[in-house]
Amino acid sequence: MSDSKLTSAPKATESFIIVNGADDRDAGIYSDNFYSRRMNKLRSSIRRRMLPWVRSETKGLAELQHRWRTPLLDSYFTLTAFAGHPLFFVCILPIMFWYGHSVFARGFVNVACVGVFVTSWVKDYLCLPRPLSPPLVRLSRSKREYGFPSTHTSNATSIALYLLSHLLISEWSVLAKVASIAGLCVYLFSVVFGRLYCGMHTKTDIIGGTVIGILVWAAQWSFHDAIDSLMTSPSWTVVSAVILGGIVLIQSIPDTMDSCPCIDDGVTTMAVLMGVFPASQHFALSKYSVSAGGHDGIVHYDAAIGLPRSILRFVFGLAVVFTWRMAAKKLLYILLPPLYSYFNLPSRTHFVPAKTYGNLRSQPIGRVPSVLDLSALADSSIEIVGTQSTMDIHEQFSQSRSSKVSSRHHQQVEDIEKKEHFGLRPGHINNTRQEKQQKQDGIVSEKVPPLVLETLEHPLDLELDESERQAMEQFEAEHPGWARFDVDIVIKTVVYAGWLAVDSIPIMFEYIGLGTSYLRY
Repeated sequence: MSDSKLTSAPKATESFIIVNGADDRDAGIYSDNFYSRRMNKLRSSIRRRMLPWVRSETKGLAELQHRWRTPLLDSYFTLTAFAGHPLFFVCILPIMFWYGHSVFARGFVNVACVGVFVTSWVKDYLCLPRPLSPPLVRLSRSKREYGFPSTHTSNATSIALYLLSHLLISEWSVLAKVASIAGLCVYLFSVVFGRLYCGMHTKTDIIGGTVIGILVWAAQWSFHDAIDSLMTSPSWTVVSAVILGGIVLIQSIPDTMDSCPCIDDGVTTMAVLMGVFPASQHFALSKYSVSAGGHDGIVHYDAAIGLPRSILRFVFGLAVVFTWRMAAKKLLYILLPPLYSYFNLPSRTHFVPAKTYGNLRSQPIGRVPSVLDLSALADSSIEIVGTQSTMDIHEQFSQSRSSKVSSRHHQQVEDIEKKEHFGLRPGHINNTRQEKQQKQDGIVSEKVPPLVLETLEHPLDLELDESERQAMEQFEAEHPGWARFDVDIVIKTVVYAGWLAVDSIPIMFEYIGLGTSYLRY
């Protein structure tokens, strides 16, 4: 059975929360059986096996924080976490293109975007929670998303290896290489260990992110020249394959069991790749492109234009990028809903369908990554203990429920052992002869073993479920969620396509006096 069928709307007896008019089942809102019933066999089996690993690490991580935490380290690891954030690469990547490092930048894009997409896909597939707070203290603002694997770790690992690979084949002096390698080690440690220190991930999450980062780097570095040739190839077959493949991959992102924004990162990074490929091809065919070292499509840059104009390239370029993203999102919020509604296009789980909201003319565009976000992301004073989402509430109740069930089971086993010690025969053993006789008579008895039956019917479970539901409803009332619309996926695909930074803005430089092509002659 497909996941789409398994993720159908729950029965009326299952509670859920209404947020901004949407059926917004937040991450972790249901019991663990909820996931098992709606996931296919493989997906559910992997999640069940990994969940105890993730949960068992909470105590150790709390002890780690207790031993290591200081105000100075709080500030350091909170600030360095930004070096693994997707917004960090949004700001860094255009600079590489605009200042003559197009070949390096294209490889960097592939490594960063593929890593984010893969980790986002796996997060949505497994639906594993972040470590619980309390006892942990979270030192950054997490989105309501799953934990495994760590995207920060995947990014830091693949980027560090990519930079190291280029460093080792460079013509830099030995001293410069040693100093740079030391810097990469500090960067990698700061981001990866910082995820544990900040209470955002478990060691299992870190290991998963590291493995993905290594695999992404290995694939890119092994075929670096071939991939770059394809990106600047004049053949539209490559571009068509990338765009169609990107659409298929976006559609392949698993429907989550909860309302989780992991898909947002997956869509935006795939959109960047879908834009960079055709943009690289178009720019390589333009008269402004230069070739070097057997590679085409390089943006020409010469420091001879002076420092002021060099800085203006950066300022102008970022202004165009962020203006485009805000304007395009607002325009598409107006144009797309009527089309979705008219053609009755399908929507993903946890997204509000167009037929229920009419238009989004008055809808705010939300947080479009920009320099305005840096202060929030780098706020070292952020210290959070307790619930940040209903996913945290569920995890608290789920662990409590598991503890109670385990305690009851051990108590029942002890009771049986005591009875057997005194020569007494428990009721379910006394029934053995009767059951054997029924089988001989052809009577099949479908009985649940007493231990299991007591576990399932124990009134404490119902009390916990009701308390959990009430706690979630109270949290949602105090922290209303952000509605997510079916058109958002298409909007992100259009808005975040990387064609502006790679193709259009470098050409704009030539027309506004910030270009350097005239220096080639």
